[in-house]
Amino acid sequence: MDLKQLQYFVVSVDSGSFKKTAELLYTSQPHVSKIIKSLETELQTELLVRKARGVEMTEAGRKVYEHACRILVESGQIYTSSDRRRSRTLRIAAHPSDRLEEMFQEFYIQEKDLDAQYLECDLEGIFQALHRHTAEVGFTYVDQKQMTAFHQTLEYKRLEFTELGKTGPLLFAGPKNPFYRAAFVTGKDLRDLRYVQNEDDQDTLSIQLIPERDDYRYYRRQGKVMQTNSRRLLVKLLRETDLCHIGCGFSPDLSAHDTIRAIPIKGTEESISFGYISRKRDGLSEDGKRFVKHIKKCLAEKAASC
Repeated sequence: MDLKQLQYFVVSVDSGSFKKTAELLYTSQPHVSKIIKSLETELQTELLVRKARGVEMTEAGRKVYEHACRILVESGQIYTSSDRRRSRTLRIAAHPSDRLEEMFQEFYIQEKDLDAQYLECDLEGIFQALHRHTAEVGFTYVDQKQMTAFHQTLEYKRLEFTELGKTGPLLFAGPKNPFYRAAFVTGKDLRDLRYVQNEDDQDTLSIQLIPERDDYRYYRRQGKVMQTNSRRLLVKLLRETDLCHIGCGFSPDLSAHDTIRAIPIKGTEESISFGYISRKRDGLSEDGKRFVKHIKKCLAEKAASC
């Protein structure tokens, strides 16, 4: 038995299929199946039941899974502690957020001898980073209408969400947008607009705020949504066309550009939760706890100044 077998087994359980495991571990599905089979042969017991839609743990598999998770975590701690030059580490995965970037920058400058990593990604990327142990904590924001499905996904992946604050969605618009001078907009107003959204918005909260009953794909088919992963292009289109963008108080602060306004969406105040995702079986490191404490302090100071 080796760590590779245990890693393949744990990822297979967490992802629910050999196909997904192969994608996460950058290998082939037959290779994943072969590694799992070798582990089952060595232990002389079936760990996973193969089904048309994925895999499920057997009773023996549940017991092995708990031990495997603990072994992988402890092995990672051994590698970390063996390098004294990097005794303090902080690995973060996060949705793009100007405010979080600023808070991380302040924290990093204050700390000494901290081996830190801050990567921006979509929600799936955060899940992958947590499963691979390349991040200990993932920061995200979730609309209340998505919260039930979000928590179901977390439960399935053995993750948990800790809320740190609430915010509301905003409509970002330039001078050519008909609502540029509006004090606020309503859900009805949003239906007739055209949007430029970030490439991963179909997996996050912002595009869910546009319709009340139509989904993201409907707006794409109607030609009402343009996608881009270029912030420069997004800003340029907002400034020079009637396209608008929906984001929230923790997403990129487009209102920092002098010709772009952030317009409140009536009835959606504090409908978005901001917080962090972590693994249920692991606690945050001391540096992780200090960073969360720093965020809470910054949010409290921001609220007090408003």
